[in-house]
Formats: sequence, C-alpha cells, structure tokens
Amino acid sequence: MDRQVYLEAVDRNSRRVFLLALSFTRQRQDAEDVMQNVFLKLWKHPAAFRDAVHIDKWLTKVTVNESRSLLRSRARGPLSLEDPEALAAAAQPEDRELVSAVMRLPEALRTVIHMHYYEDLSIKEIASLLHISQAAVKMRLFRGRNQLKSELTEETKS
Repeated sequence: MDRQVYLEAVDRNSRRVFLLALSFTRQRQDAEDVMQNVFLKLWKHPAAFRDAVHIDKWLTKVTVNESRSLLRSRARGPLSLEDPEALAAAAQPEDRELVSAVMRLPEALRTVIHMHYYEDLSIKEIASLLHISQAAVKMRLFRGRNQLKSELTEETKS
C-alpha cells in the first residue's frame, strides 16, 4: 500500500475506528489496542483498494472483527462504565449522558446503534458486516432505541 494513501486513511478514520472499538470493548486501552491492530492490518493488507470508500468499509469490518476477537480472547465479565477518560474521549460534554446510556446497552444492540447512528451505515451494510439479516438489524435498532428512550426519560424524571 502506498504510504500517502495509508496516512490519509489513518487521518480520515482513526477517530471512527477508535469509537467503534470503544463501543465494543468499553475501555480506552483496549480500544487503542484494537485501533493499532486494525491499522497494522491495513498496512500489511496486500489487496489493492479501489477507493477511499472501499478502505473505510474494510476498516469498519476489520474493527468489528478485531474487537470481538479481543473480547473473546480475554473472556471478561462486565466492564465498568465509570471510566471518565473513556467517556470523555467518546463524547462531547453535552453528549456524555447519551453515550453512557448507549454503552450500557447489551452488545448486540449497542453495536447496531453505534454503526447506524455514529458510523452512518445503512441497515443493509450493517447486516452484511455482522452477518445477520436486515430484519435482525431493524429489530435490534428498534429495541435499542426503546431501551435508550426508556432509560433517558427515567433519568430526566429523577
């Protein structure tokens, strides 16, 4: 891969890759590890990419796979969401409550919410990346939005 193309891809995608990895791992250090592995794979990947969009989609898919792989290899229990550093990295101050609520969703719901709203991926693209049906993506989005709505309305009443 050409060095300039690689550097442009890193500049264009580093925040997005980090946030996607953080949505899976829930810890800053793990998300940074995933991000490093993803960009290392991009550098070593022998295939020629057609364009920047192709690289971006490939990075999303590899980030999902790397994040899942990291979680499987560590076989950890529930992680704390009380890491203000991770939340600060993931959100602007006015969005921290929403990001915190998204991070508390079960992984399946959290993943599709993140990919749809933060990555701007279509339902078809999410289904392809996660190897599930479009109906399953729609159901997870529906359930995730309902859980977020319920949780956020309860917090504002308190």
